[in-house]
Amino acid sequence: MAGFLDAFLEDNPNILYQALRPGESAPGFGNSFIDYWRGRQGDVWNDYLGDIGRTVLGGEEPTQTFRSYLGDYDWMGYWRGLNPGQRGSQGSQTPRLRWFI
Repeated sequence: MAGFLDAFLEDNPNILYQALRPGESAPGFGNSFIDYWRGRQGDVWNDYLGDIGRTVLGGEEPTQTFRSYLGDYDWMGYWRGLNPGQRGSQGSQTPRLRWFI
């Protein structure tokens, strides 16, 4: 049964991505982090396909599954490399508070 379930998940990368990406139940993650990754499924899938292509061009047979790719994906590292605008937050671009007295 486990073989069938693994094959099912590999044949349905949308389901796999939604199951393994950081989600609402992940402690310590803010809404902008969760919203960002919710919308990046296609980009992550293309990165995975690029890795497979590089493996093949290197003369090796690809063995990495999408599941293992997502398990090893550095979600926070990638997030930290983005500027606030790319993250969908204002960050340091937020206007300063002015007091008029």
